[in-house]
Amino acid sequence: MNKLILILSLLFMALPTTARNNPDDYKVTCTLTDGTVIEGYTSIPSTSHLISPVYDIKISDTYKGKARKYTSEEVKRIVYTSTLNDSLPLIYESVKAQNSIPNLFSKDPKPFKKPVFLQLIYEGKNVKGYKTLTTDYTVNNNSTKVNYVWRYYYLKKGDEIAKAYWLGIKGIFLVMKKAMKLYFKEFPKLVEMVDKKEIKGKQFRKNPAMVLPLMDKFYVPEK
Repeated sequence: MNKLILILSLLFMALPTTARNNPDDYKVTCTLTDGTVIEGYTSIPSTSHLISPVYDIKISDTYKGKARKYTSEEVKRIVYTSTLNDSLPLIYESVKAQNSIPNLFSKDPKPFKKPVFLQLIYEGKNVKGYKTLTTDYTVNNNSTKVNYVWRYYYLKKGDEIAKAYWLGIKGIFLVMKKAMKLYFKEFPKLVEMVDKKEIKGKQFRKNPAMVLPLMDKFYVPEK
């Protein structure tokens, strides 16, 4: 199989976590929507975090060579091969997803106009879980601070759009219980657990992914 080098476009931004230059950190397998599998190297290592929204990637025959752009509608999955033996391999999937978490004024947020690349963090029988790093802004007096926060998603079997259920902003939530019941509205048993204080706000905020196996367990097909 011809090995191609995967180079992310300017929109495929990244937030570095460590300074490394190990070629294995860049090695990926990319699956296109037509089933074609491409092996190569990205310009963004597995040690970096991608900043949403990401709509396209570029592929070239040589490292840093002339690249061809592939949209998120053409790419299905990107796997960093050096992480395959990790407890949580680094995998990105192209997903139709809501552009924000629900709130009292917008209980069903609109999706992005195009699929976006989200990091796969849970793959169950009935539910998949994703997260993506995004930006949040804090305004103080005449200054604006940019914060990087995680947005979490679940995608039920048979659904076309991943639902956002948490944004990791800092601060005190006075209506956390009410917010969780809104986020979990498609899973009545989860809402019941919130009412019974079997899932507490502090616990959920510390580990938002904790509810994904429960969503998978409590999933009920729509009639």
